[in-house]
Amino acid sequence: MTDSPYSVCVEFAVPDAPEGLYEALLDTLLERHPDSGPALGPAGNGNLSMRFFIDAGSVVDAVNRAIEYAQAAAMTQGITPDTVVGAEVVTEAELDRRNAQPAVPELAGVTEAAEIVGVTTARIAQLEGRLRKYLVQELSAGPVYLADGVRTYAATEHNATRGARISDLGLSPAERAVLKLLHAMADNLPWSPGAPAEHSADRALHVEQIIDRGRVRVHPRPGGDLDLEAVLGRLVEHRLLKTRKPYRAEQADGHDTDLVVTVTDKGRRHAEAGAAGSDAG
Repeated sequence: MTDSPYSVCVEFAVPDAPEGLYEALLDTLLERHPDSGPALGPAGNGNLSMRFFIDAGSVVDAVNRAIEYAQAAAMTQGITPDTVVGAEVVTEAELDRRNAQPAVPELAGVTEAAEIVGVTTARIAQLEGRLRKYLVQELSAGPVYLADGVRTYAATEHNATRGARISDLGLSPAERAVLKLLHAMADNLPWSPGAPAEHSADRALHVEQIIDRGRVRVHPRPGGDLDLEAVLGRLVEHRLLKTRKPYRAEQADGHDTDLVVTVTDKGRRHAEAGAAGSDAG
């Protein structure tokens, strides 16, 4: 079995440990297990914690070895093994993905909230009372909401009864087809190209990975008969998509041209309308 890299964090019921204890433990770990890249610090609750990077054949093997390393080092400082209160193990790739996530939740100002709900900014001002439970802060430029809270309101209160108006964006058949394809793939929906433009979209890009709901890593297919860069650029311009280069943990050999594409709430509404940009944003 091939070993894989894991990150393991072991926590002890030792709150507010002095700096000297951290230094002594780190010296011991570096002497005994230098290849495990030990790091020490307080957990979120103030408890002593130790992190290791371990190549192992399984999650169980990785966490068992990390706990063994941590307990043996702790005993040199009079900390008994039964003070271990927990351990978390994740793959190194998952740790990279978590570290790449924003440190604060996604926020939405008036403009972003209007896009999520599918109304004008003036209407968002009228909905202030209903959105107040998702308010983070009131700034001079206007209120700032939790984006997921606004999405909850849109799905359960506003759009569930009234529906969101889909305005005409003047998208081309190729742009509509690419949007529908990306939405289907990102939300794990059935996809079967029908119109010529949809066949062209299917030939132009390949979805390599569904990262999470609404977000995929795509690879342009050589020889496609549409200008995919221009199409994606126009969809981004209309705020139907967001694109970026893959983070290190998402990269793959031979895929230097890959993009990570996020279908926005506005993009999802247009894709689900079935005729985005032609009859109804």
